Amino acid sequence: MLGIHILLAVGLAAFADSLSPLGVVAAFVVSHLALRLAAPLLGVRRYLRQLELGAAFAAWFVVAIFRASIHVAGIVFGRAVRPRPAIVKLKLLRADDRIATLLGCLLTLTPGTVAIDYLPEAGLMYIHALDADDAGEVEAGVREIERRLLRWLDAGESPPEDNPHDE
Repeated sequence: MLGIHILLAVGLAAFADSLSPLGVVAAFVVSHLALRLAAPLLGVRRYLRQLELGAAFAAWFVVAIFRASIHVAGIVFGRAVRPRPAIVKLKLLRADDRIATLLGCLLTLTPGTVAIDYLPEAGLMYIHALDADDAGEVEAGVREIERRLLRWLDAGESPPEDNPHDE
């Protein structure tokens, strides 16, 4: 569906004789608004919701990476700062190999964290954090990424609840 959406935007931009990047983005927004209005008739409500949540997730994640980069730079360049590395075991909200892979990649992209291992039979992920006062701090950050990722992939329907009995 995204391919059709992009083709619609490029076609609209070409029709308007504005094939510049800004023209294509403007056409994408216009076509998105048109699809939004016609969503009940075309049955594309879930697609549009997923697209909007994906864009919101991408923007949020870029900011999260920027903040983590600043934090790691402070550790690297700070003279009196001593990092407190930690390995945290976390039971994922959804034991799905695909979700775990995405989450592991996102964690590894975030400066200061690395997904070390995932045990699919138990739904456990081991995460190394460069600087952590306690495991709860690392878990809260990972949970935030996981919640937002699942919300995007589920198109906002029934967000998973925290499991208070994490191992």
